[in-house]
Amino acid sequence: MQQQNQPNAMRRKAGAGRPPPEFGVLSPAKALRDAIAQAAQEVIGLAAIAADAEVARVMLEPACASLPDPALLALIEGPGGRFGLAVLDMQAVAAVIEIQTTGRVVPRPAEPRAPTRTDAIMCADFIDRTLEDLERRIGEAGLELAPAVTGYRYAMALPEARTVAMTLDDIPYRQLRANVDFGHGGKSGMIAFLLPHDPPARSGGNGRDTGAFTLALQTRVMETQAVLRATLLRRDMTLAEVTRLQAGMEIEVPRDALAQVMLEGIDGRTVARGRLGQASGHRAIRLAANAAAETGAGARATTAPSPALPRAGVGEMAEPQAAAELPDPAAAIAAGAGPDALAVDLSGADGGGPSPEAPRDTAPAREAIG
Repeated sequence: MQQQNQPNAMRRKAGAGRPPPEFGVLSPAKALRDAIAQAAQEVIGLAAIAADAEVARVMLEPACASLPDPALLALIEGPGGRFGLAVLDMQAVAAVIEIQTTGRVVPRPAEPRAPTRTDAIMCADFIDRTLEDLERRIGEAGLELAPAVTGYRYAMALPEARTVAMTLDDIPYRQLRANVDFGHGGKSGMIAFLLPHDPPARSGGNGRDTGAFTLALQTRVMETQAVLRATLLRRDMTLAEVTRLQAGMEIEVPRDALAQVMLEGIDGRTVARGRLGQASGHRAIRLAANAAAETGAGARATTAPSPALPRAGVGEMAEPQAAAELPDPAAAIAAGAGPDALAVDLSGADGGGPSPEAPRDTAPAREAIG
């Protein structure tokens, strides 16, 4: 009787007595793995196998502290003016770039480097397709988190990790993270998405005012420090001439360079032009009225100052006086001084260099190696 109640060895091997497998049950982690694999194949023809996928509830500060460095950080925008974050470590970025540029994934780890805007642009379609497929899979499965992952798409790349905390709200987030094998073992990287944990509030009074959020975001961005460099002159020189430069040597500066001082951003792009002068005993630059027109497309964003921003005291600057302090070429030639009267002393001595009242942060002339 006891033998009849127990399955034999063959039936046990066939699975007798085990619960039926849960076919068709989709978890958020599986949806992420499948979405990454399908997006990589369809968008860029890249074989990607995601593993160790996990979904967790995190807060912003510890999430920012755990970000890989360097990594591509992309701001993703969702409905109701809500924002999240897409993160690709540099191995994942390298795999996506290599498959699009060379047609294959180089089977060795990529060298650490800071991601560029070109990297972000080339990864944007892959990010969007992954988010779109993740949204579709979770929605079709009827999972509870479907409203919280719906509608997010690539918006812009963030320059560094510290801007994440300045841009995103300090609220709970849902982190979807997976380790990915690219190109059949060519590279192993990580992809993660950070989305607001709670779904957007329904319209009807309790939802967030998109305009207020946009204004708050603009305020934070406008408080970011901007670094500008004043360039008086650029001159092409041979390598031999550069190697002969020594302290005390003089480089002639044309007189019209005083009225063509360039203000440049950290990327080297000219954003404005002005004339060298003085203000309160210090060197100063009076911006030209047509500075935006002279700088071309690189300064289009500066053609009209925002009415919400206060003026930076440009009106307090005195009429340029540097031209009066510097020698007049005609007078110098008439006096027999020769062109050396217009030379700039590289040693900074009182004899021919800048005046002592010049501030320390006044940018010197930049030399380009020809």
